[in-house]
Amino acid sequence: MISKENQLPIARVRIAECPMPLPHVLRLGPVEIRTRDYIAVRIETESGLAGEALGYPRGTPLFETASQMARRFLGGDAAMRRELMVNLEQFNVPGRAALTRGLSILDIALWDIACKQAGQPLYRLLGGFRRQAETTVVAGYYMDRRSIDDVVEEVGGLRDAGYQRVKIMLKGDDAAFDRKYASAVTAKMPGGICADAHWTWTTLTEAKRLCRDLDSLGLNFLEDPFAASDWRLTHELQRQITTPLAAGEDVFGPRAFSDLVGGIDILRVDATTCGGLTGAIEAIHIAAAAGKTVLPHVFPPLHVHLACAFPNVEAVEIIPQESGADPLHALLRDCPLPAGGKMKPSEEPGVGISLDWDAIERVARRVTDVTAGN
Repeated sequence: MISKENQLPIARVRIAECPMPLPHVLRLGPVEIRTRDYIAVRIETESGLAGEALGYPRGTPLFETASQMARRFLGGDAAMRRELMVNLEQFNVPGRAALTRGLSILDIALWDIACKQAGQPLYRLLGGFRRQAETTVVAGYYMDRRSIDDVVEEVGGLRDAGYQRVKIMLKGDDAAFDRKYASAVTAKMPGGICADAHWTWTTLTEAKRLCRDLDSLGLNFLEDPFAASDWRLTHELQRQITTPLAAGEDVFGPRAFSDLVGGIDILRVDATTCGGLTGAIEAIHIAAAAGKTVLPHVFPPLHVHLACAFPNVEAVEIIPQESGADPLHALLRDCPLPAGGKMKPSEEPGVGISLDWDAIERVARRVTDVTAGN
């Protein structure tokens, strides 16, 4: 019998919605982003141990979803993480796709509690494979306000700072521009440039028109040519081009990852969307079984722990703070910075997300505390 001393009843869940203004409108293929929105979560237990997490809503009602879920597991044992998550999944099976982001951030916060209870950072709790990870840095933000030469200069500076791989974003709807852009940037850093198509194409015909030209440039990989649901098109495109394809940041569930990973080279995984750290670890193992590597999607303070725990996680993705495109650091007490193209995880017990609630409350659109009394 488990003694009460070993249980961690959940007493309160705090949830905040934080829209952070960007310096300019961010255009990623067909998507326009005017604020970078975050949902912050803090799960507190009766013992005082707390776990935290952060995620993007990306147009979903994540604040409401997380609040509803928190009410369902209030009073549950935080040490029984899998039981809590499975129960949440089962209460609304038809709505699983819409609920997954809520499941994900709550799962991450529960892992944070587990790490703190064990007195270890996540990467060590998972076994520990390396003490620092390579980084892939994203360049070329606000391309509609800049020239190709500006980005070529930015890429040269990143290369000189020690980064081995830099990702740029294609327009997707302007093949002539993308050919010129990718050619100029790859000439600056041969073999080290990746390109993100941001789900731009809907047919193989239009995708092949540009991708066959890009094949000659030696791109490190091409990301997200099609929507996550169109994995068959992604597989067919991979069969017809030599450039490695990467995809998966919006995929969740073991069967979906298994379907996708067999026909691409690099699996993109995001713990904040795929079912939390539980889902991300599962996806990493699926990739390993298929002989494929993994590149997590942003949230570097969290994902660097996965890169330092599993051999087939090849790097962690970062958006430079100076770009202003992902002001994640403004909501954290501590945010690890890369040095020489590498990043080290926090050695503090936890998953690497330590929220600054004073900063959060200054910018929050709304905050709710889910307790037994409300």
